[in-house]
Amino acid sequence: MKALKLKIILILLFVASGIGINGQFKTVEDSLDYELHYKKYYDCKYEPGYVLIIQKKGKIIDPAKSWKPTKEGFAIRMEAIYDLEFNDGKLYRSGVIKNITKDSLTISSTMNENCAKYEGIKYELFTYSIKDIVIARFINDRSLGIFSKKKINDAYEVFTMKVDKAKLCPAVLTFPKRNNEVKVCHYYLTDQGYDILFETNGFLDYMQYPVYWQ
Repeated sequence: MKALKLKIILILLFVASGIGINGQFKTVEDSLDYELHYKKYYDCKYEPGYVLIIQKKGKIIDPAKSWKPTKEGFAIRMEAIYDLEFNDGKLYRSGVIKNITKDSLTISSTMNENCAKYEGIKYELFTYSIKDIVIARFINDRSLGIFSKKKINDAYEVFTMKVDKAKLCPAVLTFPKRNNEVKVCHYYLTDQGYDILFETNGFLDYMQYPVYWQ
């Protein structure tokens, strides 16, 4: 898989380096000194591991090219955010996928501990078999809160695949218009692809700018 390259149509300032960058970003580890800067805010590296593939039988999902849900299926990556419902009836809204093994995945109850306090729930990690996912939800209208749903039934194959760069590490970005506040921004899979999701005092919000990889 090629190194992920992120394009954001906005001037964003990386806090630790103090350098403003407009347009194309390299990977987190290329853009910042990992040990001195990025790791102060979040611990994540692009390393070999598993991604979860959910694809229609007879179709092929290439994780290197799968960056939005399609009729054929989609890929789930560690450290990204998904809305998933499992066969025990539990629905995790904005849960971060913390781990994927050959036959299981671990998801958080919400994005982080601040969000859990805001939502009045406990921040916890839950581990399921990859076969336990029954519904994936993808928001397609933020203003109206409208979601599309994909039922993971017998028409789908669910399996894991070993890749060189398994995690979709969050961006650590500085917001100049918010007094240079630093935020850990996770990638959230929507109907249109991945958006950036960040937290302010427990409240989740979207970065309203196009994000894509090449």
